[in-house]
Amino acid sequence: MSHFTKLKTKITDKVFLKKAISDMELEYVEGKLKAKGWLWKREKADIIIPTKSGYDIGFRFNGETYDVVADWDSIGDVDQETFINTLNQRYAYNVVKETLAQQGFLLTEEQNKAGTINMTLSREQ
Repeated sequence: MSHFTKLKTKITDKVFLKKAISDMELEYVEGKLKAKGWLWKREKADIIIPTKSGYDIGFRFNGETYDVVADWDSIGDVDQETFINTLNQRYAYNVVKETLAQQGFLLTEEQNKAGTINMTLSREQ
């Protein structure tokens, strides 16, 4: 039996959430939406990512953070753990990069190895 699962996240900023989704080369829609699940079940969402399976991955703001709502049993083309880990990594990357840029740092080098991002920064003179 398929059902929606709500996953808590520490994602608080919609701008960085959308950047993370874009970094993953996924398309999204935002607004007052309903994420689609199996047997026409729907859950409220502020952002949805349509999947090839015809079901959606949704993000719903709970007043503090964004919850992920999805019928993972029906979404066969996206692995839940890989998706969440990659999303969290890209979100953190964008937050750190922007925060450090505001403090006068420049990203001079970036290396991606085995799922790890190493950033080399320099301070503007």
